[in-house]
Amino acid sequence: MRFFWQLLIYLSFLALIPSALFGQSAFPPPEAREIVHATKIGAPVVLDGILDEAVWQQAVPFSNFTQRDPFQGEPATEETEIRMLYDEKYLYIGAICRDDLSKKSNIRVLNMRRDFSSFQNDRFGVAIDAFLDGQNSVGFEVTPYGSQRELQVIDGSEWDANSDWDGLWYVKTQISDTAWVAEMAIPWKTLRYREGTTELLVSFTRRIRRKNETVTFPAYPRAFSHFRMAYAARLTDLELPPPSANLQVNPYLLGNRGRTEQGNEETAQQGLKAGGEVKWAINPNTVLDATFNTDFAQADVDQQVQNLTRFSVLFPERRQFFLENANIFKTSISSFIQPFFSRRIGLDDEGMPLPLDGGLRLTSQTTKNTFGILAMRQRESGTNPGSHFLVGRYVRNFSDQNRVGLMVTHREDAPLDNGVTSLKRRGNTTATANAFLRPTQTINIEGMVSSSFDSFSGNGLAAHTWISQEKNWGYLGLITQYVSPEYNPRSGFLAFNDYVLVSPAFDLDLRPSWLPSYIRQYGPDFGADIFWRASDGQFQQAFINFAPIDFEFDKGGDIEFRLKPEWQFLDNTFSPLGVAIAPGYYEFMRYDVGFTTDFSRKIAGQMRYETGGYYDGLLNQIYADVRVSPIPHVELISAYTLNWIRGLGKESRDLDAHLWISTLRLGLNPRLQLITNYQWNSAASRDIWNVRFSWEYRPLSYLFVVFNSNVAEPALLESRFRQQELIGKLTFLKQF
Repeated sequence: MRFFWQLLIYLSFLALIPSALFGQSAFPPPEAREIVHATKIGAPVVLDGILDEAVWQQAVPFSNFTQRDPFQGEPATEETEIRMLYDEKYLYIGAICRDDLSKKSNIRVLNMRRDFSSFQNDRFGVAIDAFLDGQNSVGFEVTPYGSQRELQVIDGSEWDANSDWDGLWYVKTQISDTAWVAEMAIPWKTLRYREGTTELLVSFTRRIRRKNETVTFPAYPRAFSHFRMAYAARLTDLELPPPSANLQVNPYLLGNRGRTEQGNEETAQQGLKAGGEVKWAINPNTVLDATFNTDFAQADVDQQVQNLTRFSVLFPERRQFFLENANIFKTSISSFIQPFFSRRIGLDDEGMPLPLDGGLRLTSQTTKNTFGILAMRQRESGTNPGSHFLVGRYVRNFSDQNRVGLMVTHREDAPLDNGVTSLKRRGNTTATANAFLRPTQTINIEGMVSSSFDSFSGNGLAAHTWISQEKNWGYLGLITQYVSPEYNPRSGFLAFNDYVLVSPAFDLDLRPSWLPSYIRQYGPDFGADIFWRASDGQFQQAFINFAPIDFEFDKGGDIEFRLKPEWQFLDNTFSPLGVAIAPGYYEFMRYDVGFTTDFSRKIAGQMRYETGGYYDGLLNQIYADVRVSPIPHVELISAYTLNWIRGLGKESRDLDAHLWISTLRLGLNPRLQLITNYQWNSAASRDIWNVRFSWEYRPLSYLFVVFNSNVAEPALLESRFRQQELIGKLTFLKQF
């Protein structure tokens, strides 16, 4: 009962925040959209980042950008002029981003990375809804140095976008003393539209990073990104070519050489293999993707973690084939319950790759319906059986902001008996129904119910709900979840099972007049996660994360102080970092202070210090990282974490756990880069090197040379592991 009284006191205190703080709200979408035009031309434009061709003078310019942040609706402090052209193959966009660039330090670009940080760089971007459904859009963004970023966005949620999608498009940039210019050519085949289309929904954005200013056309409320298509402009009077055959082939050739030591055993690997992918747009709505002898040697390695929680760690998907159209197979925002999670295909529980024979993906999107089918074959390897994966998804749209969906997954593991491991055939199926509603632009409602059927563990049930409001004053939301003991999505991800969760949260964006000029906003936030065991109602654990102090500086960076009380009930021994903690009830308080500088500067960093109780011991955590980038062609980022544990567990253990991650990025230009990543995890006695040379010798065609080293040297000899590999991979993309 003491836990509930303490929680009630915290919530009562938070209720005292004056309602007067919730002043300015997001304005509604305009009744009449802005209208823009593109001029049709008969000959292609030469992309060079200089808008000096006569056809550009024929285009109708517009430049009335307004601030989204910091002063919503105010005119932009620097002018941005847009012109648009089109022909039978491309939509051309020319953007003149005027500014005083006589001092090159006024340009803020972190590095030459593709899929760059949206918030820390100068950039220009366009969002396009070619199906006019108000839900799905694609974005194309560029920095002054020509780095490209493209996104697939659903429901206007940029924070939840698929930023790893690689669409085929072209751009050139130029920098002068008075402006930087972007000249884009976006193929109609990349956009894909319905036959008879005469207009698109478009919106534009620019980031002026040294001022920490975001401007848009048309005008947008601060609470939303420019991907919220309810506010977008109409690009009208288009005479587009009829949709035509659209075929992309992307073969690869790979050679590798390496060796692996496991305990006292050593094996060598070398070989040459070929494979690739084919993308066929059967019609503007339907796309068939095929992959064979699938390989992801060029994918980023997972970042090491030291997990001190009772939850499984969710590592993000990094493989391009699974990232494209990933939102179609996503049924909720939850990171705790995902009935389908593509990392279960082709990777083992340690994140090591498993061979994939290949697979197919068929997706179709219209204004009323969306469906997708994914089938993959995973080859038997070591102690992992051969497996078939099948996923089917259907979504019905009732308006541009309301929909319901169904999804079925099935995983079939073949029997395995190789003298080391003996496994019976196993089948696992999930059936999931979900709904998303947006009754107003500021309110989101989401629900999901999922059942699992497993030939070993039986049948289980999971459910998730989320309701939230987003306005200029911030975010207010509530998540609830239920997972039965038997729920088991073996094609998905589950943080743990047998729980009920209630999770209220708010995150404020307050900008009172009394803040000094160097402070942009005061952003206190609060979140609580309270878990009970679903099978008997027994309290399990609860967390509060409350920041009474959180100030964001006007030009970027922030300072904050957090209170983090925890209540934990352990039914069984819990062993974080190998330290055994006895069953029982624990409650403790933790304190967290952090400081971050403006990360767009040449030298930047952050520091966090967290201290307080941790079960029956003490835990101090120090996190620090620094970024040094004298020019965008050279960037070094180093991050260090120390977990300093004293008097923990049954043996009152003392432990110092270190984690060091460093990345050096050298880029001659956005298409020729060398990236070196080093990780040292003392808790796992592991050193990891990943060195990757990347040359994009033509759009989305690459030469990769990759060196990987993964060494683990724990005390037990049989657990020691050493793997080193050198890989060369050549890919070629051709669009017909």
